[in-house]
Amino acid sequence: MIARLRSSNGELIPKGAVASRRAVAALRRGGHVSLLADQKLNEGIAVPFFGRPAMTAPALALLALRFDCAVLPARVERLEGAHFRLTLYPPLELPRTGDRDADIAALMMAVNATLEGWIRECPEQWFWVHSRWPE
Repeated sequence: MIARLRSSNGELIPKGAVASRRAVAALRRGGHVSLLADQKLNEGIAVPFFGRPAMTAPALALLALRFDCAVLPARVERLEGAHFRLTLYPPLELPRTGDRDADIAALMMAVNATLEGWIRECPEQWFWVHSRWPE
């Protein structure tokens, strides 16, 4: 599946000023976008993560709600040596209350809750080099 997705006009998009334009262009072409959801963004939105507000990048929710995209959580686990397991999960429900900001926050809460569950299950699999909660 990974090989098929990579060969379907996929591109690597570096973060930065051009990232959102290129992600939007990919979705308009009918492509897919994969994002790392556990990234801290100082200009993001405060979303609970392990019971504490954590600045969270809302791009995933903005794109999913704008383009009505499925949000498929995917987890990579290190096995022994250089062996890994990729697990894809059922799509998260897209909130549609009519309140854009509330929908973005609700979707990102679901994303953070998913990450929390994975980290609680296998904390040795999560490595973060920056402070998720800077204070």
